Amino acid sequence: MKTELNIKQLFIDVLSFIGKNCFLLSLFGLACYTASFLSLKFMFKHQGVMMFSYALFCYVFYYLFISLYYEQKPIITSEKIVNSIVKMAVVFAVSLSVVIFGHLFLKLLKYMAQWLIGFPDIYEFLKQAYTFLNNSKIGQFLLYIPLIFLLTFTFFIPGFTWVSSLNGKDASLWSAYSKTQGNYIKIVIVLLIVYAFLPFALSLLTKPTPIGLSITHAIKTIIQLVFYIRLYDFFYED
Repeated sequence: MKTELNIKQLFIDVLSFIGKNCFLLSLFGLACYTASFLSLKFMFKHQGVMMFSYALFCYVFYYLFISLYYEQKPIITSEKIVNSIVKMAVVFAVSLSVVIFGHLFLKLLKYMAQWLIGFPDIYEFLKQAYTFLNNSKIGQFLLYIPLIFLLTFTFFIPGFTWVSSLNGKDASLWSAYSKTQGNYIKIVIVLLIVYAFLPFALSLLTKPTPIGLSITHAIKTIIQLVFYIRLYDFFYED
């Protein structure tokens, strides 16, 4: 049975891995920077094309990173491509279904509560509070907290199945949830630090220019990816 996740040890492990693989990670970071810079530079002129191109780049980027990390040979096979696309579709379907259900639930809740005394005032207050928070960096960070909590169970944990489809391990959703059982809160804490606090901290140090944003995006992406892979390894190591 898998032992309890040690957050401190995970951070030490990630920093050690980054230190030992600076050169290769820098090459991936350069590729990420280039793609981000080009997408920001030409997004307004060719929005549809750039969005599709960047989405395709992201798929190939993560595919190659994970395949090289696990030293999978051959790197590209029709079976791996098909399996990874299927798993990716499943992960997005899980996330999208939760978003749709949540949207419908809030719509129904609003419809049922509109006749309650004081509801219009409460609803208006919540709208104003959301707008206020969304207009500041600290507010956006606070809004990320419930979002990351939701994504942990609808995207990040199911996403382990996509990694498994590339390295030949058990790629079932049931396995992803069962292997991480008992560590959900700690996983949420790690993801909050990496996917909420890290972007927030970097945003305070970044000038809003294509070059500055692209450098920040590359650094953030590499760190997040290494954390995610090492987190996956903890739960899936035999």
